[in-house]
Formats: sequence, C-alpha cells, structure tokens
Amino acid sequence: MTHRHVFFVSGVSGTGKSTLSRHLAERFAMPFEEGDRYHSATSVEKMSSGIPLQDADRWEWLITLNMIAKQHLHAGRNVVISCSALRSAYRDVLTKDISSLCHFIYLQASQSVLSARLKQREHFFNGDAMLESQFAALELPSKESAFIIDVAQSFEHVSKQAEDFIRPLISV
Repeated sequence: MTHRHVFFVSGVSGTGKSTLSRHLAERFAMPFEEGDRYHSATSVEKMSSGIPLQDADRWEWLITLNMIAKQHLHAGRNVVISCSALRSAYRDVLTKDISSLCHFIYLQASQSVLSARLKQREHFFNGDAMLESQFAALELPSKESAFIIDVAQSFEHVSKQAEDFIRPLISV
C-alpha cells in the first residue's frame, strides 16, 4: 500500500509559503490548501486591523487544517497546506493522529528581508507589527522535525530544494 503525505509549508509572513505551495502542488499534481483561507471572520478582521492573533484565535483554525489534512489522506491524496505553524504546540495540533504522514517545510529568512518583501505586497494586511509578533511567538522547528530552507535565495533554488525533499517521499 502506498502511503500518502501531508506537506505543511510553514514560516512567518512574507516567506513565500503560498507561492511555494502552489508551485509544489502543480509540480507534483497534488491539491493545495491555502491555510489562511480557513481563518475565522473574526481572525481576519483582527489581522486586517493590525491586531496580532493570540493562541485562542488559532486553535479552531489549526483543528480545521488537521481535519482537512485527514480528509485528503483518507481520500488517498497527497496534499500541500500553507500554514505559519509558528509554535511546536500548533504543529502538534496540525499533525494529531497523522504525524507519521506529515512533513514540515519551514521557510526562514531574517525579519528585515521579510519586512522589505511585505512592503511590496499590494494586499498585505499584517504589517511590521504583525511580523514582529510572529517572530516573538516563533518556536523554530528542529532540523529533525522540519526541512528548513533559507528563502533569501532565489525562488528557483528554494523550489528545487523543496522538490528534492518531496520527490523521494511520494515516489515510494
């Protein structure tokens, strides 16, 4: 029996989670789930107002993403899900009951690089205060728990590293 996998593309705002996730989904013919799409209206309103989310704002969202991951696995599909997954406890919720089939691709860069990127976005509502709050909440994953990619490199280099990580897992 072939095992299916969930690939969480994670990191703080501005790392390119959605862009890389879309690319990987297309490259490997997998569905892509944009994690931000599943935030509650209240959370979206908070973020739009520049108010950082708290743990209480995130739990239902994380549980929803875990359920979505399980639905794809039960349907026999690999899936790519973009999600900040800032803290270890969040990653635990995302992978509950399916941890052996989940893989994190953590995108990292300095706060200054990401701040500059975010200022170029047309519809970005988080701003520097949100980026600061994400870095403050961030619990870096270990190299054993995530495949870590420095996104200060070109997208071609970043995407190749991610592809090289995924390919052997889905070829089994």
